[in-house]
Amino acid sequence: MMKALEREGLVTEAVQHIKLWPRMTVDQLVREFDRSGSFGAGRLSTACDIYERMVRDEGCVIFLGLAGPLIPGGLRAVIVDLIRRGFVNAVVSTGANMVHDVLEALGGRHYKGHWLVDDFLLYKHHLYRVYDVFIPEEDFIKFDVGVTKILEEVAKESEGRALASYEFAWEIGKRLNDFDSILRAAYDTRTPIFLPAIRDSEFAVSYLYQAKRSGPRGAVCVDAFKEFPAMVDMMKRADRVGMVVLGGGVPRNSIQHAAVVARKGLDYAIVITMDRPEAGGLSGSTLEETISWGKVKRKADKIMVIGDAIVLFPIIVASTLERLGRDFVRKSSFLKGGEL
Repeated sequence: MMKALEREGLVTEAVQHIKLWPRMTVDQLVREFDRSGSFGAGRLSTACDIYERMVRDEGCVIFLGLAGPLIPGGLRAVIVDLIRRGFVNAVVSTGANMVHDVLEALGGRHYKGHWLVDDFLLYKHHLYRVYDVFIPEEDFIKFDVGVTKILEEVAKESEGRALASYEFAWEIGKRLNDFDSILRAAYDTRTPIFLPAIRDSEFAVSYLYQAKRSGPRGAVCVDAFKEFPAMVDMMKRADRVGMVVLGGGVPRNSIQHAAVVARKGLDYAIVITMDRPEAGGLSGSTLEETISWGKVKRKADKIMVIGDAIVLFPIIVASTLERLGRDFVRKSSFLKGGEL
């Protein structure tokens, strides 16, 4: 039986009170959070430390999981920058987030609104609401028209060959004339974007339109299972595997499941969520729980931060960028571009 810790071993480091000053940087604020080391401030500072170690580890493949309205909420440019810098090596996303990326690439916009509004009034004005963000219906029409045309081109070029979701994402990305697009950045850098729940998004509507115009045999084909071996292979080839998840759901489960099948287990894990573990859902499940499945290693660098990812993730990225400096270039040794 393990001997109980002595009292002296439990009170070794005092909480240092957070100090603020004019013109302090993001990382200086995070360092003050570390001095406090408690509650959400302590968890956030730990997440910054882990992400810095992840990026500096050139033998680590970094998977970024995206769930929830992250693109409507303003994280598009942050994710593009991480892809172009090589600070993530693969993205696993809901289909909806990439829909919103394409919507902006095709000229649509997301507008600041309000959560306290008459939604029937929005319905009459053809405005869709995502909490306090409004999206004009005509921008989704632009999306459907534009993506349907893209799918017709892709279907002709693929000639019935089933595409993995990351191939589908690259095909769309290379046809987007928008340097600030996530899908375009992924295509330019050959960074795979896995979309395990692609059918549950507006892409399915565009597929429906394209299939009606081209006929079932001329419709683009996406194989839902084809991406999984590629995810597993990336993990097998890497020395270490890291995961940063914003939200949870299917993207988080897909990354963790691949880690089990690859017989790797995650070496680094950061989860930012507002969900709770008591209901048994994966989005709120603790990282300690994942150890029982072999998804995360027992001694992994790991932290779960409870809060709004649209607030917390930019702080993590900004703090890490400040620590790395302007001249830092990440060279991932585990995978050469385009080898999937």
